[in-house]
Amino acid sequence: MSEEQKVPTKEEIMGFLQEQIDVKKLQVELQELNTNLAAMKAEELKALSFIGQMTNPQAAKEEQPQGTPHTVTQEDLDNNPELAEAGVAVGDDVLIPAETAKRSLKKK
Repeated sequence: MSEEQKVPTKEEIMGFLQEQIDVKKLQVELQELNTNLAAMKAEELKALSFIGQMTNPQAAKEEQPQGTPHTVTQEDLDNNPELAEAGVAVGDDVLIPAETAKRSLKKK
């Protein structure tokens, strides 16, 4: 005798789909929490940097890196997901190090 496959009932299918919806809602909530945490860490680092510059302004002037100022765009974040993970957002002003800028201008 062969076993017949049981066809799921409408209630079973609806229950399964509702479970999947609940899981996806939790995943979205977790992602939002992770995004907020990254943004808060970035703000904390900015504040610590500011405090460091205020307590020792001479060292900040001497150690300032050379580079090209750049305003972060959505394309930058799409091409460099690690920026978003580090809490960098669209519209942030960053400094592209001089070495990186020189390398990107060389012809291959």
